[in-house]
Amino acid sequence: MEASSARAEPVDTAAAVGEGGRLCAFRQCRAPLPVSTGRGNRPRYCQDGKTWGPNDLTCKTAEAAFVAVDSLLTADSALTPAVLDQLGQRFDEAQGPLDRLLEAVTTVGRQVGEETGAALAARDRALETAAADRGAREAAEALTAQYRDEVDAAGARAAEAVDLAHAAERARARAEQDAAAASREQLRAEGRLTALTERLQRSDELVEATAAQLAELRDQHATVGATLRLTENTLADERTRTRDLLDAHRTELADRDTAAAAQRAEHEAALRRLQDEAAVAAEAAAQRREADLEALRTEHAATREQLIADHAAQLADLHRRLGATDHELELLRRQLSEAAASADEQTGS
Repeated sequence: MEASSARAEPVDTAAAVGEGGRLCAFRQCRAPLPVSTGRGNRPRYCQDGKTWGPNDLTCKTAEAAFVAVDSLLTADSALTPAVLDQLGQRFDEAQGPLDRLLEAVTTVGRQVGEETGAALAARDRALETAAADRGAREAAEALTAQYRDEVDAAGARAAEAVDLAHAAERARARAEQDAAAASREQLRAEGRLTALTERLQRSDELVEATAAQLAELRDQHATVGATLRLTENTLADERTRTRDLLDAHRTELADRDTAAAAQRAEHEAALRRLQDEAAVAAEAAAQRREADLEALRTEHAATREQLIADHAAQLADLHRRLGATDHELELLRRQLSEAAASADEQTGS
């Protein structure tokens, strides 16, 4: 990895350490850090805007990436592609809210700066007014002293001096009132300035926290990218082994297909033999069936002729019986007519 911007000039590291200086904690930088004065935590990495690699990683971010890769290389269990995809999706989801938060904080900081400028301008105007009132009050006091001297020196103009003194006293009272109002306005401006300063400080702290969180997310994203590349290399090796196994399996299947084709040819020959035998058997069965059908036709024709003859005989017998019955009915009609006529005659006599 090499620095992409703000490259550090070669320095004598041993001399810097010997003089009590501190070095950058990034393992590939180790540049001397400037001497810090005052209290507070001292930075462990370069603060001059130096970046490394195509992703412009700072010394702190690059060292965090190295630490993350080392922890992954020594871990007992490797990350799966699903876990890496889920982690990358979470980073992408957090990127948008963090960008919006950073933009909102920047806007608030700009507004606070504008309000702070306005408050400072108001305080300056109040100070100018107080200074003018103070000058007027001092002039009034000087005039009062001069009037008093003139009263002491000139008794004849005592009444006029007293009036002038009263006027000067009133002017001084007004000047004092104006000065008190200016002081109150100054206090109010200072209070607003203090509140705005505290608000600006809170905004700066929020911006720093957001920037730190964003930097941490970027470090994690870079770490996940490195792990993902290692996983892709492993998957490529696995694909190569799988492709070799697949080729061997295809060769085995081709051999099996050749053996199956030979068996299929044998089966087809046997099937043709069976089909020929079945055709001969079917032809013999058809001939037997035809003979049986001819016998049945002959028997059916004989039976039909017998039935027709029997039916004709039965019809002739029925016609004969009907003729006899008609004759008997006619005799009965005649007997009834004669009986009716005999009855009529007997009734008339």
